[in-house]
Formats: sequence, structure tokens, C-alpha cells
Amino acid sequence: MDKFDQQIVTLLTENARQSNADIARTIGLSRTAVSSRIGKLEEQGVIRGYRVEIQQPNKGVAAYFHINFSHGSCEDLVPLISGIPQVRECHSAIGDIDMIIYAQADSMEQMEDVRCRLESLPRLTSITTKAIYKRLISR
Repeated sequence: MDKFDQQIVTLLTENARQSNADIARTIGLSRTAVSSRIGKLEEQGVIRGYRVEIQQPNKGVAAYFHINFSHGSCEDLVPLISGIPQVRECHSAIGDIDMIIYAQADSMEQMEDVRCRLESLPRLTSITTKAIYKRLISR
């Protein structure tokens, strides 16, 4: 990726709905050049998609779960975890944590149910819950 590709990715990260013409004006390229570069970035997998991020109402709770397992791959547990509707993200991690899970629930009782379901995962050795107080940055 050259500097123009990096600028395009940065601008699309900030606002994926902006037009190619707006991006072209900002970085000093033609609209056609920007469109071509975006197409190539998509083909290369640098840009994997565009999504809508919905502002959740202030009710409800969110938490991160840091999980460790005794042995084996975390990927074989993904089907079990994906069956928990409150789980929004699941990441395999390197270091002192094997897996990080982000969940959103309507109530603390529902979040406790999420934790209980996660505690029943095979080979689990530890689970730590980090409740979210408020979001400070979201991109």
C-alpha cells in the first residue's frame, strides 16, 4: 500500500459512506483513480467490507470476557460460542489470554447467563469478566 491507499483506507474508516469524489478531492487524485484503488484494495482483502454500526440505546450492559483453556485450539469452540446471541465478537488471542469475547445484553441478569454459558465451555480453566462502563472511542 502506498500513501494514497493508506489515505483512502483512513478516510473510509472514518466514514465509509463518503463519495469517491470527496476522497479524490481530499487526497488529490481523480475520482476514477480513487475508484480503481478502492476496487484493488477490496480484491486484495485490505478492505473486507462495509457495515452499518447502530447506536445501542443507553439501556443494557456490555462486557469483555477474558478466557483461558487447558489445551487445544479455540476455533473448535466457535460453534458453541456463536450460539450465544449476546456475543457480538470473539477473538483468539496470543499471550496470557486465549480468547476475548465481547457481549451485549439487556440486563445484568442476562449478562450473568452469558457468563454461565461461557463457563460451561469444554477445557475452560479461567474466565474474567470486564464490564464496560461507557464507550469513549468507536471507529
